[in-house]
Parts: sequence; structure tokens; C-alpha cells
Amino acid sequence: MSILDDAVADPAALARLLRLRLGPHPVPQSDPRVRGLFLEFGGESDGLALLRAKAPELGESVAQFAREPDAIYALAVNETPPSSPDSFVLRPHVDRRWLGDGFGCAPPRSTTIVFLDFPPTGQGGELVVFPREAFDDDASVPRNDARQTVMSKRGALVAPLPGRACRFAGDLPHAALGYSATPDDPWRLVLVLAEFARNPDEPPPRGFSR
Repeated sequence: MSILDDAVADPAALARLLRLRLGPHPVPQSDPRVRGLFLEFGGESDGLALLRAKAPELGESVAQFAREPDAIYALAVNETPPSSPDSFVLRPHVDRRWLGDGFGCAPPRSTTIVFLDFPPTGQGGELVVFPREAFDDDASVPRNDARQTVMSKRGALVAPLPGRACRFAGDLPHAALGYSATPDDPWRLVLVLAEFARNPDEPPPRGFSR
């Protein structure tokens, strides 16, 4: 796992632009209040041109992490509401490619998460990255008492500092913890970029969806 601070020069400005185009998340979420957007593109020059055309505000920030021309990149922006800081707002999971009517089987080669906004006095909201062997494939992890689970499974906590990017191997289970906020606070906003190997049995990148 690698962490890069100041990966986005002005995360507050980028967050403001992105919120203008967020709607109900196009990928199924456990909480219907989650807002977001989703974009797939290839790592070749035409794919990066598609990224800049469909989401110009994201182009340069994302291109620095999308450097493999043989890859398919799945880009999601997720705005999640506050909840208990001792709960999993996103349970431990391994990413899979969203194919429109279900998820693919293969995990990404890598996942990069960039924090864009977080309540200035909020508590919690960390990304958690677990060891590969932390969970059985069919294990259902309770949402509550999340921090005890993090401790017992040796999860690594990454604080949600706006502008910070965290990159890790795509087959590592990861999760997001809930956070506290006041009614006037902005919600936690992150960018997720998953890098997949091209699979001839799966459809090509589909561009932007809401």
C-alpha cells in the first residue's frame, strides 16, 4: 500500500465541481442516499481523451494514476452520508468490474482511492485495507463494532485527508468506516479508480453514466 498526500492540488475546488453533476449512484449501493457518478475508459490515448471529454474536471487528477495502455479503468465518485464512526458504511469487500447487469469475477490489478472532501470536525471516515487472508470468501461481516473488526483482522487505517491518495493491490479487502458530521457539514467524497486487465469475454469500456 502506498499513500500520496497532495495528490490533488485543490480538492475543495474539485469537490465543488463534481457535486454539480452527482446524482443517485449508478452502481448499486447499500444506502440509497449515496450519490455519485461512474465512468469507464481505456488506458490508451483514445481512452484518456474520452476521460477528458466526459469529465474534464477529473482529467488531469485521474490521468496521473491511469498509466497502463492495456488496462480498463473503472472510475467512481462516491459521496456517502454520515453514520456511526464505529460502523462499516461500506463493508469489507474486493472490487469487481460493474458490467451493468452484475459484477465481473476478476478483481482489479490495483485500486486507488483519493479523498476529496470530509467534514472539518468529523470523526471517523477512514479507509481500511485488510490483509488478503482476513476474511473467508463467504463470510458476512457485521456493520457494527467495526473498529474491533479492524483491530482483530489487522486492518490498516487511512485517514480521510482531502487531497490524499491511497493505492493498493486490487485483491486486498477494503472498507470504509462511518463518520460523524453536523447538519451543515459536507459529506465524505472520494474518487475510486480500479485498474482491470482487459478480458475479451467482457464488454469494452462504456464511457460515462450517472
